[in-house]
Amino acid sequence: MDTVTYPEPRVAAFVGQHFIPVKISVKEKPDVAASFEVAWTPNVVVGDEAGKAHYRIEGYLPPEDFIAQLALGLGRYELDRQQFGRAMHHFEEVARRHPGTEAGAQALYWLGVAHYKDSKDPAQLRPSWERLIREYPGSQWAKRADVPKKS
Repeated sequence: MDTVTYPEPRVAAFVGQHFIPVKISVKEKPDVAASFEVAWTPNVVVGDEAGKAHYRIEGYLPPEDFIAQLALGLGRYELDRQQFGRAMHHFEEVARRHPGTEAGAQALYWLGVAHYKDSKDPAQLRPSWERLIREYPGSQWAKRADVPKKS
């Protein structure tokens, strides 16, 4: 990714705006890599100041897909911190900017979760998850959201 994805101006701008990037050599710092459960490279971990991992991106991705995954990571980071409005913002952006993609499907899934966590009302899952099932019926995220109804 060092030759294609990271140097791409949109990726560099997104990373510079939202993250403090740290590059760790698995060969030179195997203990640090192990502490983040890095088993394969490239492996990008969206973490916090305490060293807690909130989201992981494994493998090579083209720039646009990588940006979408980073934005999902921001949403998960905010969701884990219980900053639900901020999490919803990131998930809504991914769904809007990356329609028809796996990232778009995942964003709708987590958007529903953020609405539920914010309101404590299970009905708040429904709008995002119904949209997810309608727009991404074959995705793994739609399968996760398609909770069978009790009869």
